[in-house]
Amino acid sequence: MSDRGEIMTMFPIYLMVFMIVFGGYVAVSSIAEAPFVRKDASFKNLPGIFRVFYRFINTVAQTSGTVLATSFSSAARQYQNWILMAGFNLTPEIIFGAQVFYSAGSGFIFCTGAFMMTADVSTAVVSGLVAAFLGWVYPSMIVQKAAQTRQKEIIKSLPFAIDLLTSAMRAGLDFIAAVRYYVGMGGGGALAVEFGILLRQMELGKSRVEALNEMATHVQTDEFTAFVGAVAHGTEIGASIIDTLQVQGEDMRRARFNMAEQQAARAPSIMIFPIALFILPAVFIIVITPVVLRYISAKGGA
Repeated sequence: MSDRGEIMTMFPIYLMVFMIVFGGYVAVSSIAEAPFVRKDASFKNLPGIFRVFYRFINTVAQTSGTVLATSFSSAARQYQNWILMAGFNLTPEIIFGAQVFYSAGSGFIFCTGAFMMTADVSTAVVSGLVAAFLGWVYPSMIVQKAAQTRQKEIIKSLPFAIDLLTSAMRAGLDFIAAVRYYVGMGGGGALAVEFGILLRQMELGKSRVEALNEMATHVQTDEFTAFVGAVAHGTEIGASIIDTLQVQGEDMRRARFNMAEQQAARAPSIMIFPIALFILPAVFIIVITPVVLRYISAKGGA
């Protein structure tokens, strides 16, 4: 029994030494990562959880990530849509690899940490399971959030971009030159990046409609899909692209105004929870406290 007790006593120390050595190895490997990878623009645009341990995540993605992407094809397709909308240089296999890596790593760290602090196996197991679950869902949540944020940014930038394209084409530029003028303004943003991709595709031989349809698969918003459909229809019937862009610009501004109205209409319902949680208890305390104090004083006097 003494040997077992000594082992249980020394186990946290051994575990701490292992975590220090492993953490140092991970840090050195991340710093010594290939310079050309760190200089790549698409790599720098990735969320931090993918960049810090990219080499390890990529290794896991080639094994477990591939198996999970094949087994859960519907989730893989959903991840692929989010990747396109977010504009990340990722694959569904890498997202699955990140989920496996962070789930196993966080579960192990929190399990051992809880055991070292409490010496209770059940507490350690529960802590490890909760941390593993959070580590599993967090990478996909990051990609989904980035996709939604990028979509909103594109929707906000689209009316101005269409107006600028219309004005440039009225000044004598063709569609490609007008798009190049918008991209070259230096404003940056997700829409400028997508228009830059559209330019490269058209320069490689794709037609205007094909390039716009490809861009619509990246953006995946109803407003831009309607814009592409109107441009394609106008091209088929021989209508003026300038008039089509002007009409679409007005529709985009109207859609953006409607979206702002919808967000404003949801504000009262969103405020219910913080009001009920923070304001109403304070109001009840202010109102009820004098009554309680008078009751206590009256009862004491009696």
